[in-house]
Order: sequence, then C-alpha cells, then structure tokens
Amino acid sequence: MWTCNSCGRSFNKVGQPHSCRKIDLDEHFKNKQSAKKLFNYLVKNINERIGVCQIVSIPCCIHLFGKYDFLAIIPKKDRLEIRFALERKLNSLRLKQSVPVSLKNIKNCIDINNEGDVNEELLGWLNEAYYLKEEHKHKSI
Repeated sequence: MWTCNSCGRSFNKVGQPHSCRKIDLDEHFKNKQSAKKLFNYLVKNINERIGVCQIVSIPCCIHLFGKYDFLAIIPKKDRLEIRFALERKLNSLRLKQSVPVSLKNIKNCIDINNEGDVNEELLGWLNEAYYLKEEHKHKSI
C-alpha cells in the first residue's frame, strides 16, 4: 500500500494517479435529500455491522475507507449508485454493471433505492469488499 503525502489517501500502487482535491460532503447532496438520507443509513449500517470507515469526499464521488478504499458512492437525486470490488462478478438481478479492474478483482455496480436495499445481501457484499485485501478475514455480520 502507498499513501499520498498530499491528501493522505492509500492506494495499491506507488504513485497511483488520483486527485488530491477534496470537496465538502454536502456538495454531493444539493437537491438530493433522499440520497442524503440513504447515505446516512448506509454508513451507519457499515460502521455498526462491518467496520468503522472514513468518508473522503472528492469531486467525482464519495469514497469510504476502512484500511483501504472499499466503496465508491455516487449520489443521484433519489438513490445512491455504489461501486465496490470483489474477486467475482455478482450473480444478482441487482447488478447494473461489472467491470474487471485487475486480474483478480471485478468492480460491481448497483443502486440503492431505499433503506430496504441495505439488507443482509448488500451488507454481505460490502463486508467482503471491506476485508478483501485482508486475506479473507471477513467479519461475521
């Protein structure tokens, strides 16, 4: 892992290209109150059931970090689009898109439309993503 001296973010590769620019979290939620409510609910569930995470707000999206960046969140007007890497493509109707990001990892993209979408299935996937780089030391949720 490499940590940027300017912004403090951690990456897999030394010198990984990225933006050090951060923006206020509320910038992502202008005129998106439903998305803000879902975001708070999601983060609360992750912190309580998976592990404590740090929120990093950059111009393109919001990143959640445990020991590393495990989740990207893009607030939409009435939902959240989330992206997280796993060592597999999800086999779920909830999957919007999957993209290989390395030889081992696939970025899975889904939407969270309501609090009911933050369920055991989703938290299981996020638990897997949170602990992915810790040699599968998943927390029981």
